[in-house]
Amino acid sequence: MPSMYDIYRRHRVAYDRLVAAEDHEHHLPAFLRSIVDWRGQTVLEGGLGTGRVTESYVEQARRVVGCDREEHMLEAARERLARHADKLELRVVDNLDLPLLPEKAHVFIEGWSWGHSVVDGPGEVEAIADALFAQVEKNLAPGGRVVLIETLGTNVLSPAAPHPRLAEFYQLLQSRHGLQQAAISTDYRFASAAEAADVLGFFFGETMAQAVRAANSAVVPEWTGVWFGPVPS
Repeated sequence: MPSMYDIYRRHRVAYDRLVAAEDHEHHLPAFLRSIVDWRGQTVLEGGLGTGRVTESYVEQARRVVGCDREEHMLEAARERLARHADKLELRVVDNLDLPLLPEKAHVFIEGWSWGHSVVDGPGEVEAIADALFAQVEKNLAPGGRVVLIETLGTNVLSPAAPHPRLAEFYQLLQSRHGLQQAAISTDYRFASAAEAADVLGFFFGETMAQAVRAANSAVVPEWTGVWFGPVPS
């Protein structure tokens, strides 16, 4: 099995097989529309990946600056979002080194990427969280909003942080940074149980594949957390 970062670097087709099956009831896009009025907004997105989250708001936004550490992912995003190319600017850059925008953004959003920075980064979780927020704060207009999308578990029956560093991080998002939190069901639906085991096993490993095979279902439960609100001044 390739590492997660190797998947982001070289396996965008396999990655898209995963995300195409995720949230088959479209709960996440509906929730994002309920918490942000995207009309006419300038949006900065971190960890843009193949543009799946971007697709849910780009039509209403005025301008989108999308960042990802892997050009391989952004190539797929350019294809997915081609009809919005006139309002889209994509940059290869890490979450901890975002560009300083000449025009401040109204909204910052990221999906499943800050968690990687927290789990894999050196140092204390609180210091990493502060560094991530500093990158956002320098780019947000007064009154700007932040929307953070992270995992609350795959193939589990109830939402919970799947890693101790994530649990600490999620608590900080509320206690230190004042964000609201919502847990959303974003179950996967595949064509068959065998496909579910194959795709999830490629991304999450053989232990996950075995658990999915044992469940013998084309629908695999998943939970997603959204933390949102204005960045404290």
